Amino acid sequence: MDTQLLRAFLMLANTGSYHEAAKKLFITQPALTKKIQALEHELDLHLFIRGRHGSQLTPAGKQLIPYAQAVMKQVEDLRQHALDIRDGNAGSLAIGFGISSIRIAPELVAHFRRRFPQVNVNLEDISSTQQADGLYDGSLQLAFMRLPVEPPLCCLKLSTEKLAVAITAEHHASLASKLRNENDYRPLADLPMLQLTPERGPGLNQQIARFLAFNNIAANIIQRSRDIQTLLALVATGIGIALVTESAANIAPRGVTFIPLFGPYSSWEVGLVWNPVVEDPIRDRFIEGVKTHRLV
Repeated sequence: MDTQLLRAFLMLANTGSYHEAAKKLFITQPALTKKIQALEHELDLHLFIRGRHGSQLTPAGKQLIPYAQAVMKQVEDLRQHALDIRDGNAGSLAIGFGISSIRIAPELVAHFRRRFPQVNVNLEDISSTQQADGLYDGSLQLAFMRLPVEPPLCCLKLSTEKLAVAITAEHHASLASKLRNENDYRPLADLPMLQLTPERGPGLNQQIARFLAFNNIAANIIQRSRDIQTLLALVATGIGIALVTESAANIAPRGVTFIPLFGPYSSWEVGLVWNPVVEDPIRDRFIEGVKTHRLV
């Protein structure tokens, strides 16, 4: 149904005059008459009685008023929502993040949500490989990933992440002192080590492997876990240590402390990544917000 016909119907019902209604609609009276006739033909109903005192609604016309008003409100709401989507003020945003951005990603998303409450943001914890795939296939609009990334992906550097040893508070002082006194990290080879599964943390595991190889450490991996929370919970039991991101301290259970690691392969850059091939005003709003609201 042509909404212009409904608009003419409501205007005529409101004014009760073809002359006034046509004037407010910026059309001629014959054009208004044709619109009303077209609507009556489409609905197969007589909507107005034309008399010496103007045009009056028929009983059927009166009953249609609230329905016509509801339709026009929906049309206006649709138009406004479309404008909000076009301007990046409404819609949805799918964002991926990984272990390296476990602190900064939720903080930046929370800031964005406060500014744009009409945008539905889905933040998913997945590996860097899955994030890159999502940016290419369109299932993700943004990702918090380790850098660098391959073109055509673009990025905005946010922070530098470091490796750290997760260990129980009970054994923290002893290991920290030993590493400092030995001036190398080979004592880590003497400790049972816990690690994420390769599919869950491929980037982190590669980083750990490079760090261990550079320091001539043959890790004694005794158990693997599919998520960082479980890994840290296992560390809390005292069965072993784990090499994780320093930011994992934000979700560590009570009793787990961290010893930062230094030297080659102990750190890497983390950034916000997107695929510029696809136009997306909501994504661009988020990126601009990050640029002007640095939490790092």
